[in-house]
Amino acid sequence: MEMGGFRNQGTTKVETQFALTAQDDRPKRVVLLIAGEIVGDNKGDADSEEHGRELMLHSLKSLGTEKAVPDEIILLHDGIKLLFPESECHDCWKPILDREIVVKACNESIFYLGRMPEDPRIVCEDMSSLLQSLLTADRVVRL
Repeated sequence: MEMGGFRNQGTTKVETQFALTAQDDRPKRVVLLIAGEIVGDNKGDADSEEHGRELMLHSLKSLGTEKAVPDEIILLHDGIKLLFPESECHDCWKPILDREIVVKACNESIFYLGRMPEDPRIVCEDMSSLLQSLLTADRVVRL
């Protein structure tokens, strides 16, 4: 018997783990949905909110450098605030946009806040268009 082999009388086929998780099984279009300034639910205390802000900052920084990234990022409600200069996350958007990840901002939220994103590469769309984008995605991840 060869080293690493086994004796089999049947037709069992042995495949590596890589073959079991082939690229074909990956989602075709992944959308990241951000509806707030923090990751997780604010438990009503300052420590929880600060931790949620740190998690959001680290998440957005990683999108500028990591291999696996979403095809689109959709920002709505308070998530729009992450685009503005006073947000700690403001500087994270340039590397994300430079990687040609589509970033979409909700028009209704922009009008509600009364401010436009500074970078012209950010696509501003109505909520109905964003909903269609979410409904047609293969996978939606929410922060």
